Amino acid sequence: VPGLVVSVPNPRLTSYTIRGLGSSSANDGLESSVGLFLDGVYLGRQGLSVFDLVDLDRVEVLRGPQGTLFGKNTTAGAFNIVTKAPTPEFEARAEATRGNYGARQYRGSLNGALLGETLSGRLTGYLTRRDGLIENRYDGRDFNDQRKGGVRGQLLWAPVENFSSRLIYEYADAHEDCCAFALTSLREATRQRDAYMEYQREAIDPYARVVQEDSQIASVVRQKALSNEINWTLDNGLTLTSISAWRDWRFTPFNDDATTMRLIPLTGVINEHQQLSQELRATFKAGDFDFLGGLYYLRQDLDSRERNVLGRDLIPWVFGGLIRQNLLPGATRSNSGFLIDLIAPGANVEGTTIRSTAEQTTDSAALFGSVDWHLTPLFDASLGLRYTHENKEATVSRSRSALNTGGDPSQPLELPGALLDVLGLQDPRNLLLDVVLDQIAGGDYARASQRSEGELSGQLALGYQWRPNLRGYLTLARGYKGGGINLGVIGPSVGETFEPETATSVELGVKSTFLRRRLGLNAAVYHTAVRDYQALTFDNEQTLIPNPRQVNVLNVGKVRLQGAEL
Repeated sequence: VPGLVVSVPNPRLTSYTIRGLGSSSANDGLESSVGLFLDGVYLGRQGLSVFDLVDLDRVEVLRGPQGTLFGKNTTAGAFNIVTKAPTPEFEARAEATRGNYGARQYRGSLNGALLGETLSGRLTGYLTRRDGLIENRYDGRDFNDQRKGGVRGQLLWAPVENFSSRLIYEYADAHEDCCAFALTSLREATRQRDAYMEYQREAIDPYARVVQEDSQIASVVRQKALSNEINWTLDNGLTLTSISAWRDWRFTPFNDDATTMRLIPLTGVINEHQQLSQELRATFKAGDFDFLGGLYYLRQDLDSRERNVLGRDLIPWVFGGLIRQNLLPGATRSNSGFLIDLIAPGANVEGTTIRSTAEQTTDSAALFGSVDWHLTPLFDASLGLRYTHENKEATVSRSRSALNTGGDPSQPLELPGALLDVLGLQDPRNLLLDVVLDQIAGGDYARASQRSEGELSGQLALGYQWRPNLRGYLTLARGYKGGGINLGVIGPSVGETFEPETATSVELGVKSTFLRRRLGLNAAVYHTAVRDYQALTFDNEQTLIPNPRQVNVLNVGKVRLQGAEL
């Protein structure tokens, strides 16, 4: 698909990009710019789409803003996955694949009638295994393997010709030694800290696929879902559609500090996401017009819990690097470690845990409608509008467990002023271990935030059938992605909340088929103007260990996308 990029560094950080526009999930308050749908159900987090694509009917990728039917968070486009539905005909399929790195995959499906042609069922399952691709030189383990499986069960009830109800249950599980990353860069401050500890990392070579990690590396994902789609066509041609759905997604990571030192031997952001959604649609024809109207409601509950367990080497690594960089260029742990031990023995912080939590509730409701006007047998016009209203409420907090101090932590230390300046500690009267850790990693934090908004989106499309196998089109579209709340500790350059992102696009193209539909040729040119693009920026909290991740969200004034596709 032209312009489609899917990146999965880990399930939580999955990102979709279309025509250069997309977003990561590094901040849990940032939603996708590409709307994700599975059997008509919107997926509230990008990680909900990370499963084996098995027993599919089709995958549709809609490029550009989708403002009406796929109106929820579709400034870049929409990704629609449709699985095979049950049918009365008996069908059994099985597939096995083997490959290098111990790869093996088993897939199968069973389909057929359960009660005449009234009730049909379909059962699909898969199991995937593959060894890891990255070698851990610390203990010889291989990281980034694949161990996942899942099952999908469906019932299709069609008691009469004009009524059907499709019930789907899904369960997916992945428990993998993932996710480790080869070293690609080092800041100078990190080099100085490593040199002080007399520690040598692996060389910067991503293609070597090697790491050094002495803690548990694991990723556990569990997903459950239940949905029901009802379609009822009345005698007057009116078709009513109802899609009710519930999804539960849990992601538990175990990450190391990427060294064999005891810096932060356990870290990771645990996500629990639940959503309930209900969509009601009505479609009917009247002369040269096709009408569609509907209501949509989505409730999302997100619980995000980050934990960072501190190790005994963290304090000498941080302050030793400062001493080496600013005071004694040749300082090492061997020849000057006693200076750090005077301030705070590293063993006193071993096992101390910093916990950051974020809880958010989102209520999203929408009213949408469209009309297709067949002006002539060859010329069509379509107009669609959608109004979306969202309300978000969130709490964010950070706390630290009690220190493992052996002495009296209330007694300040008397140190030379020059050394205090180098270490970034200004007041010797408050030189406690708690204060030192506040300087290193930040102190207690808490806030509650709320955001409410409404926005209009939509599109106008013109289409002309030049020939039976050649169609031209012109589309004007406006997409909308809701504003949100920064679900993390914010620095002084960003706010608690951020504004919605909107995209206005014009696209001109042709679609054609040749050789009895054996060859397709499509061409398009497009221009999209994005306002208030929601971008990730660095956490600039003034601590001695700046957070290296881009975890805050702010709005960039304007982004322009333009190009041609063939």
